[in-house]
Amino acid sequence: MTWTSEQIMQTIGKHMLNECITNARLAELTSLQPKQIENSTGLLKQHGFIEVVEPGCYCITKAGITALESNVSMRSGPKNPHKNARILKDTLRTRVWRAIRIRQNFSIPELVGLVANGSEKDAESNIGKYLRVLESAGYLIRMRKRLRGTAMTSNGFARWRLDLEKDTGPQAPVWRRGKDTVFDPNNGDEITLTQVKEGA
Repeated sequence: MTWTSEQIMQTIGKHMLNECITNARLAELTSLQPKQIENSTGLLKQHGFIEVVEPGCYCITKAGITALESNVSMRSGPKNPHKNARILKDTLRTRVWRAIRIRQNFSIPELVGLVANGSEKDAESNIGKYLRVLESAGYLIRMRKRLRGTAMTSNGFARWRLDLEKDTGPQAPVWRRGKDTVFDPNNGDEITLTQVKEGA
């Protein structure tokens, strides 16, 4: 992560409980130049590390906190990002998508430990279905090597990795069951699913 981006995320995280953080307020708190702040907040929004809580005001996301802790590297933004930022709802699948973009390779148990907060009904099953849908839509690639299981009779856990060409932005792709498609709100694409594999 670049020093400027990290400084901005730390500042937002420190002050967001007491006030709405705007670019002007960030300039006051960090002494950074307006152009530096504009570039960094744009990049951080694209990666899902900060989000808009109301027009022009930011807060840090759980993905952003994780990124700070793990010193995630900043890459160039996704292709064709939305010009207008949207408020991201804190749903299980939104949290899963954020974790996927940070971890880039993962298993279901790893994601459950990262994103489940205890309020979900059968988080493991829900996450598993979502991962298989994303795999079918081409976002994820199933890895050959499985994660070793804890039980003696276990054949381990499936692992996936994110296809970086499909890292389109911070908003989680939406599974539209009735249409058998995945809609990507980051670029407006709608992908028809191939047959989703059962079991993980």
